[in-house]
Amino acid sequence: MKCPNCGGGHAVKKGFYYSQKDGAKSSQRYNCLGCNRQFSISMSDEVKNTKDLPRILLLDIETAPMEVYVWGLYKQFIPHDNIIKDWCMLSWNAKWLYDDEMKSDLVTAEEAIERNDKRIVQSIHKLLDDADIIIGHNLDRFDDRKIKARFITNGIEPPSPYRTVDTLKITRREFALPSYKQDYLTKYFGLTNKINVSEFGGFDLWKNCVTGNEEALKTMLHYNKYDVIGLEELYLKVRPYIKNHPNLGVLMDDDTCPNCASEHLEETDSTYFTTANKFPVYRCLNCRTPYIRHKKNSNSVQTNMRSVPK
Repeated sequence: MKCPNCGGGHAVKKGFYYSQKDGAKSSQRYNCLGCNRQFSISMSDEVKNTKDLPRILLLDIETAPMEVYVWGLYKQFIPHDNIIKDWCMLSWNAKWLYDDEMKSDLVTAEEAIERNDKRIVQSIHKLLDDADIIIGHNLDRFDDRKIKARFITNGIEPPSPYRTVDTLKITRREFALPSYKQDYLTKYFGLTNKINVSEFGGFDLWKNCVTGNEEALKTMLHYNKYDVIGLEELYLKVRPYIKNHPNLGVLMDDDTCPNCASEHLEETDSTYFTTANKFPVYRCLNCRTPYIRHKKNSNSVQTNMRSVPK
């Protein structure tokens, strides 16, 4: 931990500061061994500064619509022979969790007209290859599959394996809300909103992009950027409710919070019961996630009997 007073990297923990509002631990106190002065780091900032934090990527893409021959405007089956121009990727935006730098790429006007996205597909491949976990809204059904489709179409090998966290699946499973669109969720929770695409002509924005309109393409990238900003805030909001989050403690090979990798954990008075055992429940003081810390149960007598399912 780097001392903000002298820049030294040798410090020891000296307890906590507590919130006056609820009495919870709010920051970790340190004493620098170089200048012998104390400083503090908030719980969330200490997690951000963890050197070995897994590479967690927040991602969103925008695609071009297909052009097809149709006989009408209502429900009908459109055979693949009717495709005039296939879809392609127009832009992508991404950022590493807790990092302020936004990474992005966008097709040129010529590439948009030719539906040639190989260059920007290659650039996103490097990010995915470096990621341990990828986060997105409707990621599993849309973004991830679309990206892989463009990989194989453009003759690009698959990236290194990664785990995914889909905020659409999480919110649908955990909360009974009127809508699960990211635009609604960010407004509902008071987070950074998506840009209203109707301000830029709605679907006309996509039509102008595929004709090579450079201003429309720049607007698309700007629209794409705010999707990722809102996505990060939404993920952090719902993270304590994610029961199947990839275990960061396993990735870091350390005894940390499985959802945020914080070392600030405390045992609660609660107990989690299964059909055979009971386990103590812990809570992370950073992200507030409750979880079972280990598989060693707390039964005074180790039970082996289980009920027979019907």
